[in-house]
Amino acid sequence: MKKKDILITGGLGFIGSNLTKNLVQKKNQITIISRSNKRLENIEEIKNKVKIIYKDIQEIGEEVRNKDYIFHLASTVDNYNIQTDPYLDIDVNCNGTIALLEACKKYNPSVKIIYGSTFFVNGNLNKLPATPESPCNPLGLYPTTKLAAENFCKIYNQTFDMNTTIARFTNVFGVPEEGNNKKKAALNYLLNLAVQDKEIPVYGDGNFIRDYIYVDDVISGLLKIADKGKKGDIYYVGRGEKTKFIDLIKMALEESGTGKIKYVSPPDFHNRVGINDYFCDNGPLKKLGWEPKISIREGIKKTIEYYKNE
Repeated sequence: MKKKDILITGGLGFIGSNLTKNLVQKKNQITIISRSNKRLENIEEIKNKVKIIYKDIQEIGEEVRNKDYIFHLASTVDNYNIQTDPYLDIDVNCNGTIALLEACKKYNPSVKIIYGSTFFVNGNLNKLPATPESPCNPLGLYPTTKLAAENFCKIYNQTFDMNTTIARFTNVFGVPEEGNNKKKAALNYLLNLAVQDKEIPVYGDGNFIRDYIYVDDVISGLLKIADKGKKGDIYYVGRGEKTKFIDLIKMALEESGTGKIKYVSPPDFHNRVGINDYFCDNGPLKKLGWEPKISIREGIKKTIEYYKNE
């Protein structure tokens, strides 16, 4: 991708900060919009090389002017807000996305917007792998609002001839994701438990299927979508491999040399909103020239080393 003027919403988050650092290395001009400076340490080494605007995504306006690309990554991140503040998912994912689209319509209607969505929009599928044609029956409020935001992008494409593309992430893990939040980034949380030589809870027998992908490969996928992705299309950003969750945990134990498995029954809330088996068809993204380069084991090793040295 050639040097560009780029806006990243949610640029201090896990995926956003990794994207920011990658694009700064390529000498792009980067502006970040973040609700707070809570995760500023994620870009500590490059914070003076980017423009950071602290603002609620619902208040976005002229910041979109003259941008070549907008990576819209500002989002809630888990299913649990419905238990405490259900309007948060709606405010950030729905109202925030509409605000961005309206700002672009007014100030920069030709900008290419890459919207970061989630595989959770599919819910439990009868047929795998998931494709852009697979049905979407989200099980929680979080993925329901993410799917609504996808549809907002689609409608603005159709109605105002805007240029939006959807990137649906599968299970993303890696550095520098926090390792003490079991509500999101489950694998990171469990890897951190292994490093601390604690019990690693595994639901059921752990034989359910997941599609984990290391964050560096997600970033290269996003850049490929920005460069070559087709307007209005949906691209799954995942390895497209069937991996049993218990095998991931066994890799973690091997790489950490510490920790032990504890099989547990999943809580009722998880049974209501959780996904059973899942993996995606990443063929459309591969056709753009993308390939994942970090193996699951290598990603686990990198993450464990990060927690050991943290």
